[in-house]
Amino acid sequence: MAPVVLPGVDIPLLTGPLVLGYMWSYCLYGMLIVQTYFYSEMFPKDSRGIKILVYTMFVMETIFSLFTTIAAWNSYGPGWGDIDTLLVLDWSWTPLPILNAVLAGMAQSFYIWRIWSLMRGHRYIPIFIGAVMVMQVTVCFHYTVIFALAGRKTAELGLISAEVSAWLGGSAACDLLITITLVTILSYQKRHTTFAKTTGLINKMIRFSVETGAITTLAAVCDLTLWLSTREFNIHFIFFFVLGKLYSNVLMATLNFRAPIFRSEAFGTNAAPQSSLWADPSTANTSAIAFRPGVHVSQTTNVARDQIDTIVMSDFTATSTMDAKGTIPDKSY
Repeated sequence: MAPVVLPGVDIPLLTGPLVLGYMWSYCLYGMLIVQTYFYSEMFPKDSRGIKILVYTMFVMETIFSLFTTIAAWNSYGPGWGDIDTLLVLDWSWTPLPILNAVLAGMAQSFYIWRIWSLMRGHRYIPIFIGAVMVMQVTVCFHYTVIFALAGRKTAELGLISAEVSAWLGGSAACDLLITITLVTILSYQKRHTTFAKTTGLINKMIRFSVETGAITTLAAVCDLTLWLSTREFNIHFIFFFVLGKLYSNVLMATLNFRAPIFRSEAFGTNAAPQSSLWADPSTANTSAIAFRPGVHVSQTTNVARDQIDTIVMSDFTATSTMDAKGTIPDKSY
């Protein structure tokens, strides 16, 4: 059977990017399943708010994958060879932009909340970042309603280009602001500590913040660039299908970063290090050495403290303590 040919239309560039988007979306969903399972096993005592956020995002990603499957089936199953499937998007596409924007907003809200709790004297920064986040979610809702009322015709996408650009540009700007702010906070903590192990952990967290922030920022920028430059094709849909799942996976990676398996190399041990940034603070480091069954010898090592605020990440609350001399110790171990 000869392939369908439309004058002036490159069919592979309309259908091929969708195939890649579907496949990469399923791949990231599989990664999210593994990360969610790992989180449920490693952090059963996390706060209720964090658990609600994690499992709500997982349910929403599952719904997104369900609608994606319906869209793929209707396009390449019953719609195979039907030219109308290239000109009118399936009904299952309607909730996808909203789900993408809400998932991005939920992940960004978590980081904004952390910045809010850490920057006590500069609350206007997280407020501004939160305003950018709300803007991109609101614009996406507006775009989805307009596109649905227009009959989901691909020709109508050009009429709402400003809304799409504001949505993707706002998402990328929010990610960039979050990354810069977190790196600034961690760099400040690094300058106010003299312990090599604490400095090494902070360096690792800075690299992690930059890497994870760069992933979502780059994906949003690529989606926006392809949308503005190759709107007549569907290449930008590759990043559209994976954008929400990138936010979910990055958030889960941030939460799972607290696990000892990801941080043992910085301390040369498989035990969970109790840092001032990720774990519950303590005033001593205790290890037990077994010489024979039933007999254990405990060794306690007292450590000095820096004079900086203590940032507790296990329960995601920032706390400060003061000793008898009026100084604020850093409970790093």
